[in-house]
Amino acid sequence: MLSNYSNLAGLSVRFFRVVIAVLALTTVALHIARASEEEGFDSPYQPSADVMAEVDQTLAAARDSGKLALIVMGATWCHDSRGLVKRFRDAGVGDVIEHNYEVLYVDVGHLDAARDVNRRFGMPSIYATPTVMIVDPETEELKNARTMHLWRNADSISYSDTRAYFAREAVTARQPAPEPGMILKGYFESIDAFEEREAGRLIEGYNRIGPQLAMGSGNYPDGFEALWGEVRGFRYKLTDDLLALRAQAEELAAEGIREPLVFPSYPALSWETE
Repeated sequence: MLSNYSNLAGLSVRFFRVVIAVLALTTVALHIARASEEEGFDSPYQPSADVMAEVDQTLAAARDSGKLALIVMGATWCHDSRGLVKRFRDAGVGDVIEHNYEVLYVDVGHLDAARDVNRRFGMPSIYATPTVMIVDPETEELKNARTMHLWRNADSISYSDTRAYFAREAVTARQPAPEPGMILKGYFESIDAFEEREAGRLIEGYNRIGPQLAMGSGNYPDGFEALWGEVRGFRYKLTDDLLALRAQAEELAAEGIREPLVFPSYPALSWETE
């Protein structure tokens, strides 16, 4: 059984490189703002002088109103971040959001801003724009960790599915999470350590791509598209592997099995070989 999970969570170096190559060839315009098409977009993703104070205010408002906190980390240049905003502003979705959530939009800049916000809720890095966090305002517990990565493709999710997701999460997020047993807790600790290490590698990628991203469409340097594809491919693969690892841990713990997990090994990334 464990070998099956290893096959699911692992990825050969050769296949990983193929994935990166395919993503690098994907047109950047699909992932980065098409300003000429979005001139009328009123973006809620704005720089903040004190983003953590805004987080505190949102949590306090959620406690007072009996709602959940919904913290959306995104950027105007990201079409999926904009797509989520458009869905929230739609009457068919907006009533669910307004009834159940206190919403805060956090500007991530060019993948270099507001990093303390995700860490506050147990995430060593954001893995997507947008990153959508549903937070219990009383405990500050992140409630949608298993499903939040869906929203990396927000602009491809239908309005009806968006409404259904946030309506469902408004119910399930209010249910107390079971306390993990000792075996599961041990597994989770090892997975958290793995995530912290690999997220550090991803952040280094953000540090490289961010200044290039800030140059704006039409001004990107040679190699930008390949680097963007590499960063995107790594963060997608990492989040998928983390979900598989945690599912594996839960099944092993349920059977009372205590043995080391087999963690995926990724090839060196371009910014690690310079």
